[in-house]
Amino acid sequence: MQPLKIFSVVGAVNKDSLSEKINNEIVARLMKTHPNSQLTQLHVSKSEFSQNSLGANNIDTFYADVNSENWIQTLHESDVLVLSTPMTNFSYTAGIKNFIDAVAVANKTFSYKYSTNGGSIGLLDKLKVILVGTQGAPIDWYPFGAFLDNLKGIFNFFGAPQIQTLMVDGNKVKPRSEMMHEDIIAEIDDKIAEVVSNIDWNELKN
Repeated sequence: MQPLKIFSVVGAVNKDSLSEKINNEIVARLMKTHPNSQLTQLHVSKSEFSQNSLGANNIDTFYADVNSENWIQTLHESDVLVLSTPMTNFSYTAGIKNFIDAVAVANKTFSYKYSTNGGSIGLLDKLKVILVGTQGAPIDWYPFGAFLDNLKGIFNFFGAPQIQTLMVDGNKVKPRSEMMHEDIIAEIDDKIAEVVSNIDWNELKN
């Protein structure tokens, strides 16, 4: 199959991170089925996104400080984004929020020009997206913390035509709390395979 330009964004905050391992597993499968693919990987907790949050005191410098133009360009040049994050205080991690702030730029990833009825047009209209979320609680414990749905909505706003999501929940309660990460990944093997196979690769950038 045709090589891909893969952009992996890791939102892990722990050194031993299940969400990061699932991200890596998905990337490995993509690279296996698409030989000679190129990988760009961003660990937000080891980057400028761990030090910079958008606020009144830095609104004039934030975008330069986090290399916004570079990451927007990477999104435009990539065929697929694999973004993973654990739940932290009922949302995605602060590093992922800072990354979203850096790339949510009018006329770069979305535009209100030429739209109708006050709507918007997403400009990442060739980017395929796989979103991975993990959380300690079962999915129905905190319905207000639907952070993966929020991320899906954001990338839909950005115009991504294909968005797959994978939520791995209940990791801090039995039986998963007693399982090794590798065993959890083996348990969800079919779900990982599904999100990868559900992407239509026929419409790749030239």
